[in-house]
This record gives sequence, structure tokens and C-alpha cells, in this order.
Amino acid sequence: MIPNSDNPKEANPRERIWFFPDKFWRATKNMPPDEVANLMAEVEGYAAAGDVQALRKYPFVVVGDPYKKKSVA
Repeated sequence: MIPNSDNPKEANPRERIWFFPDKFWRATKNMPPDEVANLMAEVEGYAAAGDVQALRKYPFVVVGDPYKKKSVA
């Protein structure tokens, strides 16, 4: 079966981008509305560009499988 995705980045589950609104709301709770809007625009820009390295710095964004247990080395 061939994936129905025009964007090859969407086909790779290791690079899938997950956004967690509850964590976003907690992180931006005391920010002014214009700062929250700028932050959201920045995150959306990185996501649209597929810049997963930049997205990894945000605590409310997970790249990959957020439910997979991480191995402890």
C-alpha cells in the first residue's frame, strides 16, 4: 500500500510532530497575548518548514512517538 501523503516528511513516523495544547497553555499561562501569538506563529513556522531540531526545544512539542518509552542508557 502506498501512503496518501504529498509530503514525504509526513510518511516518516520518526519525524511526526505532536503538539500538546495543555502543555502549551501551561507554558504560556502568564504571557501577554501578543507574546503567545508570536510563539505560536514561530512554532507553526518551524513545523511548516519541517525543522524538527528547532521544534525539539519546546516542551509542548514532541517529534516522533510521544508514547514510546525512552531507553535509559
